[in-house]
Amino acid sequence: MIRFACPKGRTRETAIGALAAAGLDISPLHRDGRSLTTRLTNPSGDVEVLALKDWDLPLYVERGVADCGVVGSDVLGEVDGDLLVPMRLVGSRCRFSLIGRAEATHEPRPGAQVRLATKYPKTARRLLASRSWSVEILPLSGSVELAPVLDLADLALDIVETGGTIAANGLVEIEVLEAVEPCFVVQRAAYQRHRTILNDWFARMEAAGVST
Repeated sequence: MIRFACPKGRTRETAIGALAAAGLDISPLHRDGRSLTTRLTNPSGDVEVLALKDWDLPLYVERGVADCGVVGSDVLGEVDGDLLVPMRLVGSRCRFSLIGRAEATHEPRPGAQVRLATKYPKTARRLLASRSWSVEILPLSGSVELAPVLDLADLALDIVETGGTIAANGLVEIEVLEAVEPCFVVQRAAYQRHRTILNDWFARMEAAGVST
């Protein structure tokens, strides 16, 4: 049996779609969307699907509780771990962007000291390391866009999907910094145990056009 870690967040439907593309019968997942564990019975062997929060998922896979799963590249950039990423999925893609008040139509001037609010401090340091302005990072756990609105921060770095929330709060997307993609992750030892089945899944996902 393979244990698959399925995220509860925005990439859930993309992860379930990838399983369907791999040839699995996913109907039990639609029948009981609130279950924490769901058994999928398939000719190639049973698959147990674990419903996990995105930020917990990499730890479950790294420690071998789950063999594989799907999680956003935004989460992988913030957590420590040694996971294989054999492919990225095409659905649920979004972007990391710099966000500011409506009058902020371009990035800060060289030498400026900028307060930046974000849920992603490691990513912020990596993406902004080469800028000509200095950054004081203010880590927040949510409602990041509110920080520049209420002058807690000059800018925010956050994930943007449609941009609707930004516009509704009088903010603008100053610059797109990086794409955010769902990643299929595999624990290294689990890949050795289930190499044949997983490689078959990957080939089917690629043929179905759900992965890159």
